[in-house]
Amino acid sequence: MQGRYAERERIEQLLADARRGMSGVLLVHGEAGIGKTALLDHAAGRAHGVRVLRVEGIESEMEMAFGGLHQLLLPVMDLAGLLPEPQAAALRSAFGLSGDGVRDRFSVGLAVLTLLSEAAADGPLLCLVDDAQWLDQPSVDMLTFAARRLRAEGVVMLFAVRDGAPGAAVRGLPRMLVEGLDRADAAELVPGLPPYVVDRVVEEARGNPLALIELSAALTPAQRAGRLGPSALPDATAGLPSRLQDGFLEQIRRLPEAAQVVLLVAAADDTGDLTVVLRASGRLGAAVEDLEPAERAGFVLLSGEALRFRHPLVRYAAYQGAPLARRIAAHRALAGALGEAGQAHRRAWHLAAASTGPDEEVAEELERVAEWADRRQAMASASAA
Repeated sequence: MQGRYAERERIEQLLADARRGMSGVLLVHGEAGIGKTALLDHAAGRAHGVRVLRVEGIESEMEMAFGGLHQLLLPVMDLAGLLPEPQAAALRSAFGLSGDGVRDRFSVGLAVLTLLSEAAADGPLLCLVDDAQWLDQPSVDMLTFAARRLRAEGVVMLFAVRDGAPGAAVRGLPRMLVEGLDRADAAELVPGLPPYVVDRVVEEARGNPLALIELSAALTPAQRAGRLGPSALPDATAGLPSRLQDGFLEQIRRLPEAAQVVLLVAAADDTGDLTVVLRASGRLGAAVEDLEPAERAGFVLLSGEALRFRHPLVRYAAYQGAPLARRIAAHRALAGALGEAGQAHRRAWHLAAASTGPDEEVAEELERVAEWADRRQAMASASAA
């Protein structure tokens, strides 16, 4: 990581405090591409001897009540038996593991707090919540409820939020704004360019690390040599995410056809489960070997059975850049894969996304999702269904 000395120091101090049994919370916010995910990656890399839980919000899956919370806590759900029975029952209800509805969210919040404490009983715990603005609101509410009540459990919670993006609101947490890199640190990200070109790229990118990398990579040989006219680089004062998405889309289209299929399925998926992605991709004629070009290009990162995108804009470009028919096929394939995995609620959302007109069967499945969400006091999810 280039620069970010103060930001890294603050995060590393939280980890050091956790090793001494203290808890800490921080909301990292800033514009797209500014380095919020990189800071969370840095925290994970420095978490030696610390258990790490991680979840990433996905804009298209915000209606799935408690889906983000379930994904974050899934690795420690074996500890749910240690919770007081009312809390365990509330958590089972929120996650659809029982037929009961969620009677009050206070019990769910307490269950999350207690479960995090139990997970940290044998050593520090780091919870990373990336793109929190795209998590479902019930998950955000329960996570922030727990975060505000942490004291001496040895738990660190880091939330990353994109400024200006619509979505779930994250309130009441200590905040750290991530701004553009200074000229010296920014120049280190674009080596081998003449000073005049570096100045132009840094100025246009406004110190945004992702923009620096993508804009410099897009330069022609003549531009890299310093022959830049007044309009050689686009004005970066507006539309930065859109231009980055276009750049990512251009790179994605250079991949082999089968690799683009796997990437599209991964972008349409919300589980981050490599098994689900590969099972769905197989229905479209792609295999695990076809993931390699996307991994080599740095679009996706694999860790065990988990798959995540290098940056949300890559996911967005992979999905929005695909023709409608391919997006529909990806959702149908995911619906089939999730049906095999026994995830009926996620299956219903993908069937809905694959529909091109009224469909009574899908409507019935969505009605069941709405009833399920209503019992869990997830009114926004019920309304969306």
